[in-house]
Amino acid sequence: MAKEIAAAADLFKVLGNESRLGLLATLADGPLVVGALVEATGLTQPLVSQHLRTLRQVGLVEVTRDGRSSEYRLADEHVLHVITDALIHVRESDATDETPPQGDNMSTEEVHAEHTVAEHAHGAACGHETVEHDGHVDYLHDGHKHAEHGDHYDEH
Repeated sequence: MAKEIAAAADLFKVLGNESRLGLLATLADGPLVVGALVEATGLTQPLVSQHLRTLRQVGLVEVTRDGRSSEYRLADEHVLHVITDALIHVRESDATDETPPQGDNMSTEEVHAEHTVAEHAHGAACGHETVEHDGHVDYLHDGHKHAEHGDHYDEH
């Protein structure tokens, strides 16, 4: 059971990102191509593609390729239930409680930077764990190591 708990915790880490959760909620209505997801969410195409890759890696979405087109869908009914149940829970909580939920140190805005679109600069005050590696500093973020490279962060 401990192995299952650890795997579920990893799954919730992926679900804890607003952008990824928004993509999953959008896919709850049915399969879509990347362009439609970009339009529906307002995220950039590279960011949508990156999040879809992460969601695919943990088994939350599946892709069907037809030539140069790729259509994404929720992997199964369990994913749909997790998303819809979470949204129902939030709606019910909002209806009965006027105080905002108290989280760790996250605000309602997405505080942490996306890998390709930095919403903040990594550094001593950003709150991420640092690891010195090959002559540079990596920042642990969303379970991955990122290194600053010009105007973006490389994941490795």
